Amino acid sequence: MQAKAMVVTTPGRLEFRSFPVGEPAPGEVLVRTRATSVCATDVKVFHGQVGRARFPLIMGHEFVGEVVAAGREAAARHGWKEGDRVTPEPYIPCGRCAWCRTEHHYHNCPDVRLYGISIPCDRPPHLGGGYGEYVILVEGSLLHRVAPQTPDLAACLSSVVGNGFRWVKTLGEAGFGTRLVISGAGAQGLCTLAAAIACGVGPIVLLGLSADETRFALAREFGAEHIVAVDREDPREAVPDLLRGPPDVVIETSGVPAAIRTALALVRPSGRVVCIGLSGGRETPVAFDDLVWRDVRVVCGKGQAGNVADAVRLIDSRRVPFEKINNTIFRLDDLEKALAATEHPPAGFIKAAVVFEAETPTAQRGSGR
Repeated sequence: MQAKAMVVTTPGRLEFRSFPVGEPAPGEVLVRTRATSVCATDVKVFHGQVGRARFPLIMGHEFVGEVVAAGREAAARHGWKEGDRVTPEPYIPCGRCAWCRTEHHYHNCPDVRLYGISIPCDRPPHLGGGYGEYVILVEGSLLHRVAPQTPDLAACLSSVVGNGFRWVKTLGEAGFGTRLVISGAGAQGLCTLAAAIACGVGPIVLLGLSADETRFALAREFGAEHIVAVDREDPREAVPDLLRGPPDVVIETSGVPAAIRTALALVRPSGRVVCIGLSGGRETPVAFDDLVWRDVRVVCGKGQAGNVADAVRLIDSRRVPFEKINNTIFRLDDLEKALAATEHPPAGFIKAAVVFEAETPTAQRGSGR
């Protein structure tokens, strides 16, 4: 059997290639890919801007698949069987070091591997990313079973929703009654909003731009209480009015330097600012004297370590239509168009996904505009 995949041969260059598919090793699981959502990190990997990337490479780390075969040890240890739908965490820790014995920081493992980023396809297991028809999930992978009723376009967002829980619970330490601001209305912001509502956080204000109306509409469907377009209203004036005071926590997902500075200015004394958006190397001037005098805590972080189980439970509950985030879909041979749409979003775009099965009615077919 052969598997087709889109391969980044060198930065900026994609090729369709075929790879032989054999039986999985004892600790491995072979899955048939069903859907892969396009992460902004994929764009950076494609352009050669991610240091951990190893070429030639099959990208794609946000995916869901169906088990075709499980190796003897994987089947015995975890009970994986043919037909199970699973979504893996992107990080593959070694499982032996001190970092791997932590609940929420095993992605700091010095030997960690990442699907779609650090597993080159010119050596076994070859199929290490979600932009291929099949993926070999290697020993040490952290897999989560997906409920039968969960749409593929929702399940492949498990790590993104896991990020939302991480920003809210693990880094933000937010809970019932926490006054929260979420800066950025993209997929990260929307998933953070859903996670916050699930945790009982509120009231909540979502910040975005007037061009984000499609995203605002979905945020309202998710349960957003207050939305502020920062190019129409000054959030430093609007937010305290809406929350009846400054927020306890601000989660900044955009990475835009001006948005980071606004987040730091908004939070209350002894409040917490969670910064997770990458700025692409741009620097953000910060008046640290003000932060010290106001006793502000600034927390930065990556990944979803220890929070994906929360995410899958929420996705499987169907309380939130996460599949609507992936509102522009592509076929595998249109991956370059999907990357272009992610880098330069057309009007109404939220997030792209590559599908390998029947299209979902809630998403529109991507045109690569």
